[in-house]
Amino acid sequence: MKLKIKDKESLAKIFQIVSWLDSRRWNAEENYNFVHFFRSDLTNCEKILTHWICYITDRQMPFEIVWDKGGYVFSEMVYEFSRSNLSPQQVFNKHYEKYQDKKGKERFRFKSANNVTFASRYITNDYQNILQTLEVLNYQKYKRNIIVYIVDIIRRFQREEDLLIRIACALHLLTYQLNRGEANSEKIIGILDDDNTFNGMLKEFKRTSTKGKKRLWCSVRDYKKGLYHEVFKEAIKEIANNNAKELIKRWNSLPMDQIELPGDVWNNSPLFKDNLFANVLDMNSIPKTWRMPKIIRELYNQLKNNEEIKDFYPEQFDITFDFVPRMCNKKLCNVCVFGRNGVGLICIPTQDKYCPVALLSCGYIAKCVGNQGNCILREDIGKGICKGGLRRAY
Repeated sequence: MKLKIKDKESLAKIFQIVSWLDSRRWNAEENYNFVHFFRSDLTNCEKILTHWICYITDRQMPFEIVWDKGGYVFSEMVYEFSRSNLSPQQVFNKHYEKYQDKKGKERFRFKSANNVTFASRYITNDYQNILQTLEVLNYQKYKRNIIVYIVDIIRRFQREEDLLIRIACALHLLTYQLNRGEANSEKIIGILDDDNTFNGMLKEFKRTSTKGKKRLWCSVRDYKKGLYHEVFKEAIKEIANNNAKELIKRWNSLPMDQIELPGDVWNNSPLFKDNLFANVLDMNSIPKTWRMPKIIRELYNQLKNNEEIKDFYPEQFDITFDFVPRMCNKKLCNVCVFGRNGVGLICIPTQDKYCPVALLSCGYIAKCVGNQGNCILREDIGKGICKGGLRRAY
């Protein structure tokens, strides 16, 4: 089914502003939290695997706890997994325990050697996802290294136009393709070892790429931009001495528009979606089963040849993670970049000072360009696009 766009010009402006905000999100170190590693001398490959495992557990709980306590425990587990002869299960057993809470109820948690503990929201499910990850990476050709795993996919399918999607599919198989909720590494290795079988899984992956894969797409995104992009490149250098430069060049060349928007409560919020697109789309053309990742993908496919949005890609709508709770939930429509007043009241161009619009809208620390160069926010291109206002619940 094709969504009906009523105002392509306004939709293009929305995409431009989202892209502008996203660039501010990733261009400053202050805008991203780093994992709390248990020691400073981890290899870059170990850091990437720790990051990957943190995202496995990043569901319905404060992300700060995941990256702090979870990062500490998982980095210790990864360190031992990478450098010892213990089986994945033996490594896991050292960092997973059963205990009783204050009410005497049986619980489970991850733990470090010096008693830092972390209990994720869905810990029994996460247990199976992490165990399968370690068991697949334990396969001889992958050398207990997630970068070796990814590079293997790059080398096998480097001529394919959908290479980034193939890498994402392989990462999904690595961790999330369980067998009735249980880890089954032998089945996954069988799929990975046979190109025809893998291509069959790829077809299914593409069909469902916008559904239930938030943590996968967040990880892939992080390895393409921001601080972890630098760690990822250094990790490739650690395992590919002879052709690291070519591999990094190929990785950097992979198109960002193959990454899907990670769906979450913020970009799926009716308060955001129904108001921002009210005058832009025929809202009746959106099937009730469609969530924002699929909606944005469809809209992008219709507008992607528009020169005005050449810098936009669907994943950038993840800025809603910061935008919606700060702006929409607080009903700050009168100072919103999409509101009827635009940003004239808060945009005071001052070079070398921080941009108040990026700071207010998303909490991003970004230098104002002042009167030097062009700034789409100063042009107020988003003014009046959003219908605005909270809808009453009665």
